[in-house]
Amino acid sequence: MRNRAILAVMLALAFLFLALVVAPGLAQGPGGEPRPEGEPGEIEASASSNYIPIQGRLTDSSGNPLNGEGYSLTFRLYETRSGGTAVCEDTVSVDVDNGLFSDYFQGCSKIDGRQLYLGVQVEGDPEMTPRHYIDNVPYAWGLRPGAIISGTLGSNAIVHIENWGSGGRGLRSYAMDTSSTNYGVVGASRSSSGYGGYFYNNGGGDALFAESTQSSGGDGVQAESYSASGRGVYARNYGSGVAMAGYSDSAPGTGHWYPTLYLVQADSSGDFVVGASAYWGTRYWRVDRTGKGYFNGGTQVGGADFAEQLAVEGEEADYEPGDVLVISASADRTVELSTETFATAVIGVYSTRPAVLAGAPDTDDPLAGIPVAITGIAPCKASAENGPIQRGDLLVTSSTPGHAMRAGDSPAPGTVLGKAMQPLESGTGIIEVLVTLQ
Repeated sequence: MRNRAILAVMLALAFLFLALVVAPGLAQGPGGEPRPEGEPGEIEASASSNYIPIQGRLTDSSGNPLNGEGYSLTFRLYETRSGGTAVCEDTVSVDVDNGLFSDYFQGCSKIDGRQLYLGVQVEGDPEMTPRHYIDNVPYAWGLRPGAIISGTLGSNAIVHIENWGSGGRGLRSYAMDTSSTNYGVVGASRSSSGYGGYFYNNGGGDALFAESTQSSGGDGVQAESYSASGRGVYARNYGSGVAMAGYSDSAPGTGHWYPTLYLVQADSSGDFVVGASAYWGTRYWRVDRTGKGYFNGGTQVGGADFAEQLAVEGEEADYEPGDVLVISASADRTVELSTETFATAVIGVYSTRPAVLAGAPDTDDPLAGIPVAITGIAPCKASAENGPIQRGDLLVTSSTPGHAMRAGDSPAPGTVLGKAMQPLESGTGIIEVLVTLQ
């Protein structure tokens, strides 16, 4: 009699199937024991808690509700509407009171976003047909720890998250384990034209904001590429703005460790930076691993001369910008003030503002010596002791220490300091001189 009643109720199950209800916060656990609910924000999901609460009604062929204990129901999940092999199944024993029962179907890891169909079998009878389309609520398991969401949503997003509140977040993720390397968010793409992560802001704000708040170190953004043609970071701007900008409010510190941009090139044959018309396009400038710069269009700087950093005889405090200098007779790579006329050891002028300073190492300590302009335009101390100086006059050393004077006609080779760019009618003063040793 019981078997006939179960057979008669199959259609009822097909239509009513349990009115598949998922209400984790209200339902009881397997065996009728209440499930712990915890405080808000403290309920912890796990792969072992994947139960779908189900409720249903069993009747006989006349629609009369059944009563009794131990009715066996088997649930199976399939990837196809008919045929195929079940990807998982669960059998439960339910007690029926006035036709009603309530229990749990323990699911499986296959509820991960794919389309599934539910098959129902009552005791030893054949599985009911058709299978039931699984929709909506059970797929919340796709967000449990370790779950994978896959498939196509009919657009370009499998999961779409929005937040329209003021100051809200569309997505907030933490990796809380501090004992090992972990990640708050991981994005991946297998397409050569795809993106592991794609962010945009069409309201004028930042598409992606990253920060490191630990004073002990850490990077706001770290990017890597393992392809010879790939880029760790690639930034572009199709409007009139900046493709990439940097800001720093840090003092350089010892070793200049804290610039706005710090470049490291581990390969001795590589370049620190390259400027081109397009990616892989015509190269216009670069700085190689040795620090040498190549500039197809030349360089433009704010200084006015080329200078060498040289040691001085005596104390550096005894020298002033504009002093005329000669090569020391007692020490190598050293200069001193000129003190005689027509000195053949003349080398240049103490530079006020060199455009290029050679011979100066990159050091945090004050530079030893002084910059000596050996070519270009520099302010120079001058004397009219050999007559007024006119623009274009050749200049040589004078008897006034550290001063130049008019050379006159046919100065001896090796005595000319340069040409006057400004006149000096009398006495001494400072005029601009084109340093051209000859």
